[in-house]
Amino acid sequence: MKKSLERPGDAKTRINAAAIKIARIHAVVTTHPLREERIVVSHAGRHSESTFLIVVVEDQDGLHGYGEAATTLLWSGESAQTAKWMVDSVIAPQLTGATLDHPGAALAVMDKAIHGNPFTKSAIDTALWDLWAKRRGVPAWKLFGDREPVRSIPTRASIGAYPLEKTVMIAREFWTAGVRILKFKVGVSGLDDAGRLRSVREELGDEPVFTVDYNGAFRNAADAVRSIESLLPLKIALAEQPTHRERIGLMAEVRKQVEIPILADESIFTPDHLAEALDLDAFDILSLYPGKNGGFTRSLEMARTAFKADKPCVIGSNLETDLGQAAMAWLAAASAAFPVRQFACDLASSLYYAQPSVTQPLIVRNGEIIVPDGPGFGVTPVMVQS
Repeated sequence: MKKSLERPGDAKTRINAAAIKIARIHAVVTTHPLREERIVVSHAGRHSESTFLIVVVEDQDGLHGYGEAATTLLWSGESAQTAKWMVDSVIAPQLTGATLDHPGAALAVMDKAIHGNPFTKSAIDTALWDLWAKRRGVPAWKLFGDREPVRSIPTRASIGAYPLEKTVMIAREFWTAGVRILKFKVGVSGLDDAGRLRSVREELGDEPVFTVDYNGAFRNAADAVRSIESLLPLKIALAEQPTHRERIGLMAEVRKQVEIPILADESIFTPDHLAEALDLDAFDILSLYPGKNGGFTRSLEMARTAFKADKPCVIGSNLETDLGQAAMAWLAAASAAFPVRQFACDLASSLYYAQPSVTQPLIVRNGEIIVPDGPGFGVTPVMVQS
């Protein structure tokens, strides 16, 4: 029997064109080593290679949409292997043969079948957006954008929680590559964060913009505030996720006591998390990206909610490859919720990987990612060319 899935009440993003009939869903596990000098170490752990899942959704006409599940056990409890099992055994059997009038219609099916697992769901949802746009022969932003897209986006680059000498070395390399916003991983026991940042200031001067990311290091407000205040003389522009991810109220306490903006990341995965954080006025800036939010559809929804609440958004990252970053770049480029010239996004992953993951790698030029061209999100994975 023909299955028809429509996402009701979303006239803003619907276009009169043929719906998607899903003919096949295919999932491939891939591994992407990081360059040795770019391995990221933080309070959340060590990230030396990325074992991710590529999802390919094929429609009735043989067109393909691509998505990436940037899975890590410490971040969302997912691995590429568990994601593949869910796609092959649960999601594909329920969606294959279905006709969708909107990519987001698949989320209701996945949410009913599986709790959590946002990166797995996101790979499917993002692939459907890619396919939906390709069926119309347009770049994806034409289906969701609320502004004319920017063509390049300033990006931050993350510097792991390394000792002083290596911190300076990595900062110098990124600066030489044109990156002007540096994101320091801080809050790891045994490291002198103030000394690390001071040494980079002495090396590079006042021009670089410094931001710091605690990855939820503190479980009480007093320690978080004390740490942030110790770094203020180094001219940090914002502090990201200073408190434990499950303590949104604690983050609100910190925000009331510090002079710089608080960027919320780990604490806000879902629309409900966002609603609670807005109720508590717990943050100044919101980090969004499809994997964390459970799909491109959800990131778009949450960006619109934040925009209405006058909370600017940035793109965060779980070190997605160019495949995942293409969709993230388009989200920021065409959405008014992302003031990209005021707050840089985390879109520098191509600087970390030893090999490209797509046939036309994304370009980072003068510290800005160039938004890709072409139908859909504009990229094709290397391992599954069609």
